[in-house]
Amino acid sequence: MLRLYHLLLGAILIPIGFQTAVSYFSSDRKSEAPSVKTPTPTTTVVRAKSNQTIIWNNLVKDTPLPPGWKINPCENQTLLCVSANGKRLGTVELKILPLKTQPSFQTMLLNAGIPPKKNVNYQSPKYLTQVATALNAWVNNRYKVLSSRHKYVYDYKSKTAKRTDGILFSPYPPQKARVGKLQGIRYGFAGLKQQGGLYEQHIGYVAFDGKALYLINTAFNPASFTVYFDNLENLSVFQPYLNSVVANLKLPS
Repeated sequence: MLRLYHLLLGAILIPIGFQTAVSYFSSDRKSEAPSVKTPTPTTTVVRAKSNQTIIWNNLVKDTPLPPGWKINPCENQTLLCVSANGKRLGTVELKILPLKTQPSFQTMLLNAGIPPKKNVNYQSPKYLTQVATALNAWVNNRYKVLSSRHKYVYDYKSKTAKRTDGILFSPYPPQKARVGKLQGIRYGFAGLKQQGGLYEQHIGYVAFDGKALYLINTAFNPASFTVYFDNLENLSVFQPYLNSVVANLKLPS
């Protein structure tokens, strides 16, 4: 019964959820902030001032946003802050993982027909299919890990993790996405309450430039302290603009 319930929810989530709160793959959807009346998008990126290296400062371009919204690198060097009318709404995280530190992905490249240590142009048409195969293998492995982890819910009050059957892990089908000039994959998942409703939603992108994996993610997640939107509606509004932010990144740098 649980398996049937999960399949039914997944079937409902994909066609219906995209039009409401879970607008995951709708890159052409036009949205605006609830508190903003003007429908015309604006372009606002604020650069962070810090002595430490801010990754987003070097990569993010000016990108159309909902009126009154801004994106700017946070003081935390891996986070991009999203705000509206002076109020922080959420964050987006960027991780850069050198290939030499990712033996599992090296194996995925090898299985896709690309020796990891071979000097090749990973963006040439000859290797695009192999890179896509390796990235899809990475996403499928990620789903496997996340599915196992989400059998547990962490209770921050008692600082313990307890097993639960109350949240259903529902992955989204991976789709091709531009990550700067790189070919990438967009993926994500929803955590569904068995009694109905959405507990959490995660959105991610992964790309590879021959030297490193680029991981970009954000979420609506009540249990997260850093990478999250505290309001599902705000994440839904920002999602199509996030697609543009990611597509316009200065990658490879």
